[in-house]
Amino acid sequence: MRTIRPLAHDGDSETCDAIIASLPGWFGLDEGIRECARAVRMQAGLVCDVNGEIGGFLTYVRHSPAAAEITWMGVHASQRGRGIGTALIEELVTGLSASGARLLFVQTLSDREDPGPEYTETRAFYLARGFRPAAELDPFGPENPIQLMSRSI
Repeated sequence: MRTIRPLAHDGDSETCDAIIASLPGWFGLDEGIRECARAVRMQAGLVCDVNGEIGGFLTYVRHSPAAAEITWMGVHASQRGRGIGTALIEELVTGLSASGARLLFVQTLSDREDPGPEYTETRAFYLARGFRPAAELDPFGPENPIQLMSRSI
């Protein structure tokens, strides 16, 4: 059985850390791992419980009453391709819509510098769930471009 519930900072953070550790192709930089660990301990989020074990999570911030952003998302390597990521996003969209939000953003690595097949998969995942490219950003310099994607809620 699969259920989506709010992220519990006290009880879920170490499991979320283990999910990130299972995804070195996406989370290979120490700085990103630390930032994600901080997010699962401080930001709002959701987890997907599959038969008593967390299979995936996402964190988000509400930038305004009308807009929110997924800050981190991960599905354990052994659980990928089973609808967990989709379920997390749809539950988030449902909750945000009910509270008046109209836009959802996410940032991922751009394909401008070919970050590898993992991020090609990531962009395809978000595109298939209604996100569209909104802007190319260079907050970390031109060698590490970010693609901002958005979805109407």
